[in-house]
Amino acid sequence: MNRKETIALPDGFTYRSELRRHVTPWFLKKRPVHRWFFFPHSFSPELVDEILAAFPLPAGGRILDPFAGAGTTVLCAKERGYSAAGVDLSPLSVFVARAKTAGYDRTLLKEAFDHVRNYRPEPPPTDLPARLRRAFSEKELAHIHGLAGRIRELPAREGDFFRLALLRVQREISRAQPDGGWFRWIERDDQSERIPELFEEKVREQFADLSDLPPVETQIFRDDARILESLEGRFDLIITSPPYPNRHDYTRIFHIDLLALGLSEQEILDIRRRSLRSHVEARAPGIRADGYVAPESLERVLDRLPADTERRVIRFLSGYFEDLYLVLKALDRHLNANATLAFVVGNVRHGGVMVPVDEILVEIGQKAGYAFSGAWVARVRGNSAQQMGRFGREDARETIVFFRKN
Repeated sequence: MNRKETIALPDGFTYRSELRRHVTPWFLKKRPVHRWFFFPHSFSPELVDEILAAFPLPAGGRILDPFAGAGTTVLCAKERGYSAAGVDLSPLSVFVARAKTAGYDRTLLKEAFDHVRNYRPEPPPTDLPARLRRAFSEKELAHIHGLAGRIRELPAREGDFFRLALLRVQREISRAQPDGGWFRWIERDDQSERIPELFEEKVREQFADLSDLPPVETQIFRDDARILESLEGRFDLIITSPPYPNRHDYTRIFHIDLLALGLSEQEILDIRRRSLRSHVEARAPGIRADGYVAPESLERVLDRLPADTERRVIRFLSGYFEDLYLVLKALDRHLNANATLAFVVGNVRHGGVMVPVDEILVEIGQKAGYAFSGAWVARVRGNSAQQMGRFGREDARETIVFFRKN
């Protein structure tokens, strides 16, 4: 037991420090298919295995991830022979998750590759967004546009495979690099001559990762987890990780990727405003949260915030937990009796005040009608550099919170 594990935990919470890397992308970096694309706060397939071992699925059971991200839960389910579905509001997440969970015919892919690799650089459109023109040189854009044109001529399934490879190349050469809750511009020489080689490298890596997976149903939808209007059927296990309330806005961090997928600046702004209220620019969804009352533990946090705390910070923190309540209520309509829910959450700090997201979530889950089944504290980490610089370090838990549908 390390020093941090001597700190008392709330009732029902248990230290599981052997899982500390499971709640990070650590194991994704070398896992076939999973490694194609993942997010900074992704959890690893090993966590899915731990949860399945602790909460086995009934025969024919189905798994759902309402914050699908890069598709880790759904891909893990497919690899293990379980039917699964994933939901996400981000077109980037939906695209990546679909590309990673699709079944591919190797012969068709090889034929498609012969077609795509025979591209010629083409002048990019004149109305290309300004940020894309800053992220890539004119010569780089010509190669990207030439490849994209060939890829558009492919059937949708094969097209997504190569489109993801091209997106990975763009991320590697872009002058806009993710940096914390934003991206930063860097100086870089023209990389246009490397693009054919990089593209072939990514494609061959993706080819090598392919394997014959069980023929089970997997579905990826673009939907709001607070509504779930596109979802059909019932599920027996939820494994998910909603965005942490740390002000990180993924539409900003991955702005260039969204533009590269063809979204306009206005469409990206609309997604930013419609997203879960984990950052200050997200807006209330206009959905009635019937039965919701802010938990006392949340009220105590808000009361402790410094007097000079921005009103929009107070607003998004309050809204975040109301949104989690809406998610839990929306899920209830799609769960079988005794279904298990596993939420990976991280405690955060604002104005020097720790926000115990895991404890507040327990209260909210019970208000939404679920039974609390326990919580695993996977790791204890520091705070943002800004918070530690101003207020010193205070350990923050990263926790998997479990509920059962009554």
